[in-house]
Amino acid sequence: MSTETSQKVHLVSLGCPKNTVDSERMIGLLQGNAYQMTDDPADADVVIVNTCGFIEPAKEESIEAILAAHRLKEEGKCKGVIVTGCLATRYEEELKSELIEADQILTIEEEKDIVRHVDQTLERSRSHYLTDPPRATLTPRHWSYLRISDGCDHKCAFCAIPAIRGRHKSEPVEDLVAEATRLAATGVRELVLVSQDSVRYGADLYGRPQLVPLMHQLAEVEGIDWIRLMYTYPAFWTEEMIEFYATCNKACAYIDMPLQHIADPVLQRMKRATTKQKTIDLLARLRQRLPGVGLRSSFILGFPGETEDDFAELLDFVEATRFDHVTGFLYSPEEGTSAYGLDGELPEEIKEQRYSRLSQLQERVSAEINDELVNSRQIVLIDDQDDEGTYLGRMERDAPEIDGQVLVFGAAETGKFVEVEITDAYAYELHAQVVGTPY
Repeated sequence: MSTETSQKVHLVSLGCPKNTVDSERMIGLLQGNAYQMTDDPADADVVIVNTCGFIEPAKEESIEAILAAHRLKEEGKCKGVIVTGCLATRYEEELKSELIEADQILTIEEEKDIVRHVDQTLERSRSHYLTDPPRATLTPRHWSYLRISDGCDHKCAFCAIPAIRGRHKSEPVEDLVAEATRLAATGVRELVLVSQDSVRYGADLYGRPQLVPLMHQLAEVEGIDWIRLMYTYPAFWTEEMIEFYATCNKACAYIDMPLQHIADPVLQRMKRATTKQKTIDLLARLRQRLPGVGLRSSFILGFPGETEDDFAELLDFVEATRFDHVTGFLYSPEEGTSAYGLDGELPEEIKEQRYSRLSQLQERVSAEINDELVNSRQIVLIDDQDDEGTYLGRMERDAPEIDGQVLVFGAAETGKFVEVEITDAYAYELHAQVVGTPY
């Protein structure tokens, strides 16, 4: 192997937390094989762009990042641009023939050989590769993503994930517990479990879902205080899951359930395998068994054929349900999905109007919910400290990177929990004063 040790790699990680985990694994491989990572793309010998290809805005962001990396190659020390991730996997052949700005196009499956590909770009050779170093972490030291499975077996009409990521594939329980134990030893206190379909975890490996047994074992890992489950498909919630949430003090009182819509005609066209009434009944059971649970959901606006009545039904549902957090997405027609080319495509201005109306409604609901927290005492995990010395934290109902935050005034410490009293409330932000000792 070359004795040169100063060659550096910059990795641009785009898209969802599942993609973040892929980036962390690539960084772990690169660092384990003597490459230096740099946060400065202008200082890199190779730039890797881990793309997202889920919807049109994500594709555009990915292409912009690739072109920016190519400019570095033309103007600076960069010797090569490697493109991987969902966009590269979904459009591999097209990109290989048309994207001359990329030196290599890699599918997600090829990411496990990222070191060889970087070596090839830099014309390096070596006799031995370290193939299983621990993944790096791009998140703060005290919380980490844990990807429990990848891919999806559902056939939702709007979604290209099965075509990109393939069928649902779970990680073995023992591997996930070992990873959680390693993360806890490095200081991680919150595990954020991610996948495309969390509720079906383990069905492919063990013949039936094993999510609850997995979470029970993760809850036994010393040092882990919060377990947060993301991406739960509404049609397959079980009483066993509800019982786990009701009885495990490490399970965050937080449910992330992307519903996508509530009007039955739209759900049927979306192929969502559930109904409005089943969803309402499930949410009622959750709130009955888990008083005060935080609820997050996401909805697609402007799906083909969505009528004004369908949308009004969605608004009424969101107002009545009073989710803590809601995200809206404008429908994006995606090649290869069964919704692509459906009759009833709506103009962009209608989609944008509906997005605005949903956002304004949820902003009011969130503000009302937060107002009710003023003068209450809450436990907050401190994530960071801003330039003015104010601490930034989250309650159990707030997932990192996507939900609201608590501005904490007083003696706190990043990576620790602290009891606070809520003093002021806004739609997406709370202010609080420390009343306890960090722990």
